[in-house]
Amino acid sequence: MKRTGKGRRFRIFSLALFAFWTILPLRAQVFELNGGASSLYDAQGATLTARGPSFDASLGAGLVDGKFVGGANLTKKIGDTTYVAGSDYIHFSLPTDIFDSSAYLVALGAGATTRLDNTDIFVFAGATSSDFNSPFVDGVRAESPSGILFLKRRLAPNLELSSNMVFSSLFTAIQSVQWKPAEKTHLAVSAGVGANQPYASASFDFLRPWIDLKAAYIDAGSQFSRVAVDAPLFSEPTRENAVVTVHPMKYFSVSGGRQNFLSPVDNSTQTVRSTVNSLAGNAFIQGTSISASFYHSTYLGNWNNATAYTAGRSLFSRVRTTASYLESRPNDAAKTRVFSSNITETLNPRLDVTELITRSQGQTTVSFGGGFLSNIASVSAQYQTYYVPERNKAPFEQALIMDVQLHLIHGVTLHGATFVAPDGSLRYTGDEQTVVARQGSWGAPSGEPTLARGAIGSSLLRGSVIDAGGHPVSGAAIMIDKLLVYTNDDGVFFVTEGRPRTHIVKVLPDQFLNGSSWRVVSAPPEIRSSADNNAPPTTIVVERAVQGGG
Repeated sequence: MKRTGKGRRFRIFSLALFAFWTILPLRAQVFELNGGASSLYDAQGATLTARGPSFDASLGAGLVDGKFVGGANLTKKIGDTTYVAGSDYIHFSLPTDIFDSSAYLVALGAGATTRLDNTDIFVFAGATSSDFNSPFVDGVRAESPSGILFLKRRLAPNLELSSNMVFSSLFTAIQSVQWKPAEKTHLAVSAGVGANQPYASASFDFLRPWIDLKAAYIDAGSQFSRVAVDAPLFSEPTRENAVVTVHPMKYFSVSGGRQNFLSPVDNSTQTVRSTVNSLAGNAFIQGTSISASFYHSTYLGNWNNATAYTAGRSLFSRVRTTASYLESRPNDAAKTRVFSSNITETLNPRLDVTELITRSQGQTTVSFGGGFLSNIASVSAQYQTYYVPERNKAPFEQALIMDVQLHLIHGVTLHGATFVAPDGSLRYTGDEQTVVARQGSWGAPSGEPTLARGAIGSSLLRGSVIDAGGHPVSGAAIMIDKLLVYTNDDGVFFVTEGRPRTHIVKVLPDQFLNGSSWRVVSAPPEIRSSADNNAPPTTIVVERAVQGGG
């Protein structure tokens, strides 16, 4: 019987599913289910994640660009080495990436990260993937067999060498050196090939209280990419790039820049050049903020000159108004003008409303937005203006940027958001997250004053986390000595140990599992276990952090 690639992928995926459900739950403490759909990533699917004290594991499946993908990941730390198996999200930035350091690649296989003789080493063997992960689909499809070797070595406190190599059908080898002669002053040089295309770059990053200067020159082949995979949301800088902001006075700044990009076309590895020149000034005078910006962009042989003027002021303690005038003068279309006025009123620290009035081409439109924050829901709907050089005839894009989170029972969170892609199109992401935290039996070996995994004891350490309204908070992260625990659906955490002891307790708001921002209202510095199982639990009070408002 002939074995097809699809059949092999199905058997591998089934084996990963079996291992996930039978082996990992025995040691996992936290389970997280995340699923949804996104036009930003052109993906739909779900991922189940399990976390333990020294490992993370995930299993995902869905559709990316209309194609089924499935994958699994296991990350385990042993000593000073972190091992990974399955699909891996690999950060691939160079020290000359001073404008955008978010470059990455996705691979399928096995690898390890360690440190040896002052050298950081990352090695991976498997295959690169032409698909990329979304926030809720951990799935890839192997395309090109590859070996990856990243090295970074510090020769002196201010001097560092790095080497990034990908051995595949198209070869990548980029070597870099970074020098930091003074605090907040960086110089770097990178050179080599990327996907068989030549590459060389040099950068200078200088920051002082009165000036912020970033400059780089990149000489790359017309079809350069770090790896020969589709990455439609990432543009590579090329040729001269510089952005400088000067603060000659406390309430005044001026900035200017020139940036060149290799922009992806039609979700492929093909790229075209685009350029944006900009000049802007900002001032704050007698409570009024004023800004003026000028742009000149070129894309696919066309050019555009555009200007933007904005003024904003708080009229009362809770009302702020902003007025903007935008003008676009493309070479291949008629001039366009847009006038808009934005009024935002903060009704209370948890609720604000926004009204946007726009006048363009003889027509007036009125739109509404705002924000709301509560224990159950957080909603934000704000209008933002983007300059998109790819849209030469109308480069100013006004978009309603929304972010909605609903916190339901049993650790379930629904989330939806909109984004503006590099081509100016409005994209969305919708996902659901479910978190289940379970408590195990923990104890301390004889003679040890701190908690550790192992023994089952008769002494119980118990606590609860509630919000300011007295409601339980699930997925709250609590550090007891060096042991991290999470609250269950009832907002309760507990640990068992051999005999009663006192431990240091610390709340970690930035590691809560329910996707919100929290701050601590009250928490004791210590917590003590008790042989009396009816002893009252320790209570910790937190509240959702309010962004902005009065």
